[in-house]
Amino acid sequence: MTGDVQVGKSTIISRVVAELGVPVSGFRTVAVAGEDGESDIFLIPAAGTRDDCTPASLLARRTPGKLPEVHAGVFVSRGVPLLTECPGPLIVMDELGWMEGSSFLFQEAVFSVLDGTVPVLGVVRDRRLPFLDAVRGHPEVEVLVVTRESREEMQGFVLRVMRERLGA
Repeated sequence: MTGDVQVGKSTIISRVVAELGVPVSGFRTVAVAGEDGESDIFLIPAAGTRDDCTPASLLARRTPGKLPEVHAGVFVSRGVPLLTECPGPLIVMDELGWMEGSSFLFQEAVFSVLDGTVPVLGVVRDRRLPFLDAVRGHPEVEVLVVTRESREEMQGFVLRVMRERLGA
């Protein structure tokens, strides 16, 4: 899925996964607000909780008025194992964005998953970058645009598609 920030893409994933009731692997990113307008972004297991937001999973720190401080090594130390260990029956990638641009091992893991047989439910940032363009252009990827007006309908559609792909 793709769409504007805060339109409900991650909420759709959470609701669909809960409705399906199947174990998931993969990852999701979680932003945690800090002091003085700062926020930290963590890369955690798809089925993880805020307890998984540890220093080892700190992906980036956003400070108002500055570019985010990205810890790209987390894509390899945490992201690659989350995509390659214990896959299935559903893999979540929430979300792929610009920070992965120089993490080629992580990108390779993403494409390996997309080339596989396990269904993927994910979010791709709506930006024109080589990695994101390649993800959207992958032959196994169907891009769904989520808007505020379509998000409820989109949730039902995604649930039907995932049930079909999982044979549930």
